[in-house]
Amino acid sequence: MQDHKQEFEKRGVLIVVVSFAPPEKLVVYQQHRNWPFLMLSDPERTVYGRFELGRMSWLQLLGPATIRLYINLILKGRRFHTYGKTDYEQGGGDFILDRQGLVLYAHRSQSPSDRPTPEALIEAIDKESR
Repeated sequence: MQDHKQEFEKRGVLIVVVSFAPPEKLVVYQQHRNWPFLMLSDPERTVYGRFELGRMSWLQLLGPATIRLYINLILKGRRFHTYGKTDYEQGGGDFILDRQGLVLYAHRSQSPSDRPTPEALIEAIDKESR
């Protein structure tokens, strides 16, 4: 996503990352990852509920696509850090909202490896702006 940040900015899009981690853990994570995005903490998972992001089964969490994703990341030299107790079963998603908060695009992940590419998100933004 970082590699495409300018493409999003060119379209007037602000990327916001919402996590259920408490603020003090989110600060550590942000310092480690050094992401150039606004990060918000939602420990009560209010936003998760509003966007209907449910729980994943262990089969979804440990399926072949997820295992393949993590093997590829390890082969690329990615190191994994723990930031304390984490809820691995919480599902995530990617959403595009307009300035009034209307959802223009919604992708609710079915596994940790199920994420739209930055190009797919840019395409959805361009489609909505026509």
